[in-house]
Amino acid sequence: ARSKIAVMDGDQQPPSKKARIPSPASATASRSSASGSASSASDVPRASHYEVSYLHRSTVTRAVCSSKHGYVVTASEDGCVKFWKRLGATATASGDTSGGTGGSAAGGPPARCLEFVKSYTAHIGPVLALVVSQPDGDTAASVGKDGTIKLYDVGTFDVTGMIKTKKKAARGDQTDTTSIELGMHAAFLGEDQSLIAVASASTPSLADDSDSDDDDDGPAPQPSAGGLAATAPPKKDEGVGAIYVFSTVTLSPLPVRIVKLHASPVTALAYNAVHNCAIAAMGRALLCDGKGVIELWNGSILAGGATGGGDGEGAGDEFASIGSSPVAARNGIDFQSKFSTSLYDLMKKKTFAVALAVSPTGTNFALYGADRKIRILDYATCNTVVTYDERPKVYDKMVQKRADKLARGESVDPSGIDAIEYGKRAATEREMDDTVIMSGGTETENVLMRDSGSQLLSLQFDPTGRYILIPTILGIKVINLRTNKCIATVGKADASALRFLSVCLCSGDARIDRQIQLARTGGSSAAIDHGSNKKSDALIVALAYKKRRLYVFSHSDPVAEAEMNGDDDEAVILNRDVMNEPPDADDMLVASGGRGESESKLGDEAILRTSMGDIHIRLFPNAVPRTIENFCGHAKSGYYDNVIFHRVIKGFMLQTGDPLGDGTGGESIWGGEFEDEFRKELRHDRPFTVSMANAGPGTNGSQFFITTVPTPWLDNKHTVFGRVTKGMDVCSAIESAQTDEMDKPLSEIRIMSVD
Repeated sequence: ARSKIAVMDGDQQPPSKKARIPSPASATASRSSASGSASSASDVPRASHYEVSYLHRSTVTRAVCSSKHGYVVTASEDGCVKFWKRLGATATASGDTSGGTGGSAAGGPPARCLEFVKSYTAHIGPVLALVVSQPDGDTAASVGKDGTIKLYDVGTFDVTGMIKTKKKAARGDQTDTTSIELGMHAAFLGEDQSLIAVASASTPSLADDSDSDDDDDGPAPQPSAGGLAATAPPKKDEGVGAIYVFSTVTLSPLPVRIVKLHASPVTALAYNAVHNCAIAAMGRALLCDGKGVIELWNGSILAGGATGGGDGEGAGDEFASIGSSPVAARNGIDFQSKFSTSLYDLMKKKTFAVALAVSPTGTNFALYGADRKIRILDYATCNTVVTYDERPKVYDKMVQKRADKLARGESVDPSGIDAIEYGKRAATEREMDDTVIMSGGTETENVLMRDSGSQLLSLQFDPTGRYILIPTILGIKVINLRTNKCIATVGKADASALRFLSVCLCSGDARIDRQIQLARTGGSSAAIDHGSNKKSDALIVALAYKKRRLYVFSHSDPVAEAEMNGDDDEAVILNRDVMNEPPDADDMLVASGGRGESESKLGDEAILRTSMGDIHIRLFPNAVPRTIENFCGHAKSGYYDNVIFHRVIKGFMLQTGDPLGDGTGGESIWGGEFEDEFRKELRHDRPFTVSMANAGPGTNGSQFFITTVPTPWLDNKHTVFGRVTKGMDVCSAIESAQTDEMDKPLSEIRIMSVD
């Protein structure tokens, strides 16, 4: 049975018609246990705010995790590969027992969640792909645009080998691989994971477009011998749709096998380690019609073949089975013909997959389509079980429904997304359409690369195969595949500023060195939780669109906890972003604490003495010094004395600061207007936020307002410079005042003075 479900908000109930995901077989479930210990939704972090973030020197493009060794590996656009050691829940929660620096200099602040271990300048140019072996993650590999494949021993975080595919033939040598173009998709193959498959980056040219589509209109039920090349290096443009298989033992630049089942570039590649079967998705060709065919092929090595035992030049038949059609006995499939499956559904819909994930149990795989639909398929039958709809029109209806409720005066979820905020996020989605993100890493010459570089979308199942994590416009959705309900939206509070693209779930029970942890706690084991009720240390490492940071979510939400305890949540927000690399301009401003010594003369607290009572405001001179200098200058000069609240809207805000009293007057202390100061740590994410009023970008004068509800649609439009700390009841009283049709209070409410 198939059902189509539009998953929107985390609190939405699914339609009554549901599709059930098959329960993992006991044999496959036992194997998945090696990949992690998560056994329920409680082990998947659900925090609305990330706990900590760490920097790369350029845009972070990939992140993978080794559960066995407790390491996270990340890669960036500048060719850098970093190793991070996971920290236990005790060290993460306490914040002062973990030790380490998170990549900062020795003696810096304690690390949280992750601790920097080692960095490699692995490639000249972008890292196109980063993968780890399955199921334990003993080996990692990075694929660079420079034509090299670097191999790493994750347990010792050392480089163990390199495959240089850009090798020119010497005189008398027939080995010439200069025409091999490595793409953005890779996976380890084989029972012992000693082979690595890398998709070709070649795209069709005008010269070969006339014959590249000769036999592509209908599916080929079974690959012929012509579809598999042994070792001959491809000629120019003949690598379109090819998948090169290299030996990680011999490190030969010549592939041991070239799988050619696609006539168009490969847009997604994954390996089902339980059934030793590779899954590859074909995208649209630059100069051809849309494709979208999904192919399954055998990734196991025939019995008796010694992996890597040859010279990498096609010796013998040891790799003959690689790329052949899957069979029930060896690969666990349960269909006779691909026509009875959903493998051609994307082609029928004239779309293709841009991301692919396989369940650790081997029972399901997920496809993220260029049409922004996520399809969950049963592996054995390759039939679609359920489809989740993330198209813009789903959110258009959601936002319109919310607007209609507000128009009728009905209550709505204050944390929901409104039309203005949605418009901003939708603009980001449209921008992503012009990058390789929504083309599956292909068409690099025709898309606008921009700052996203080699970033791609990614999905991930949890270790039990019962939940799937999907990055969306609202945050990272965690969906229960048995009930088809979104049980949480991770990073929901940060999604206004960050469009999460890639997720890496690190399951619980990180491997911790107890001796090091004892040393960090002064030799006492009191700080180490040995009980069975200890807090889960599962993490989600997320990458965001055009960002240099990796964002780490845990079971701890520091911002929410600070608000609950009445602590300084602004300090918590600032401290989340660790400066372990040279900061950019915005980071430098925040880290330096302002723009100079003159800021120390600015106030950090103000009291509005109004005709209805006092309102105490905490100011942020370090974050927005020019705005505070303007506000304090007006306050000290008496500019705000006897100024009225000229605009009051219940359920929105209170506006004042205009000496004319009609919203048309006011200027800065310098005369005229001054620029905006937007800071990512100062958002309209809560009521009683104090912000500058303006008539557009860079038009700040003297007017300001105090919100009475969260107003995230105002982020990056109005400069936040304060928070009300006392006198919320006064704000509520002003908000309740009767107003005329212009929202002006019928009885004047004045600022008597500002201290």
